[in-house]
Amino acid sequence: VGNLTTLLLHEQAYHDQVSVLRTVADLLHGELNVIEVTADELPIEEAVASYLFNSQLVSLGDRQLLLAPEEILRHERSAAVAARLAETDEIDELVTMDLHQSMRNGGGPACLRLRVVLTDQEQQAVNPQCWLTDDLADELGRWIDRHYRTELSTGDLADPKLLEESRRALDELTQMLDVGSVYEFQR
Repeated sequence: VGNLTTLLLHEQAYHDQVSVLRTVADLLHGELNVIEVTADELPIEEAVASYLFNSQLVSLGDRQLLLAPEEILRHERSAAVAARLAETDEIDELVTMDLHQSMRNGGGPACLRLRVVLTDQEQQAVNPQCWLTDDLADELGRWIDRHYRTELSTGDLADPKLLEESRRALDELTQMLDVGSVYEFQR
């Protein structure tokens, strides 16, 4: 789990970890802050079960927070590690999120990992309709209610109506986000 020059990792994360960290430090001109979790603190099996390393380090001005799946609090050792991490010089705050619904629907803690850092100029170049606002979240919720099936059978996959439904949904979504015709069927 990395952010800027901070790298949070398990001591068993890499083969020849000393060499890997030396290479990374060289690339960062020696400005690497490593926070290593030992196997004694958190055995690899519990690290995987708790999803600790599916967390995200996020900069908030001059502060840095660890955004973690709530699952880490359900395991005694990962909860202890998280508490220790929140007291380090590199991490100012721990925030956990309930991801059970995401995990049940095929997503999971890895959804915390998607992050794109943009400069001010890059942010200005992003279509403003694509920034998530309360209004857009409500509109997307209504779109989901209209277009997501609650069940899908094998027979549905052979039904041309499913393709038509999917195309209508995608067409509506691209219009909602004002991204233009991005799919071949829209051209």
